[in-house]
Amino acid sequence: MSAVDFKPSDVRLNDSFPPLTATMGRSEREAAAACLVLACHHHGDAWAPMRPRQLGEAMKEAVSSVTEPWASLNRNLFFRPDFYDLVEKGFARWTENEGGPIEFTEAGFQALRKYVRTA
Repeated sequence: MSAVDFKPSDVRLNDSFPPLTATMGRSEREAAAACLVLACHHHGDAWAPMRPRQLGEAMKEAVSSVTEPWASLNRNLFFRPDFYDLVEKGFARWTENEGGPIEFTEAGFQALRKYVRTA
């Protein structure tokens, strides 16, 4: 795991709709990255590998509490996070086996910097 100088809560997921627009070259990739940021924030506000169940829990909580942009994205037929593509393009990696826990790579953290709060 990388030593990064920002936390998941520092990534401004509400600054664009859909979140992280123009960071990773494809909206499905950016949607997956946003879900991963949300899950890391939801589970301790630390960068850590997230299991599919943890990703789902974070999304479910955000939608049920009507947290934007998640409440609106839940109703958007075009919101399709693609975790496999996120890995294939080098922004994340599986930490155990394919489809298992996933974490950002250095390339993923660099792409997120566009949306990091600055002091």
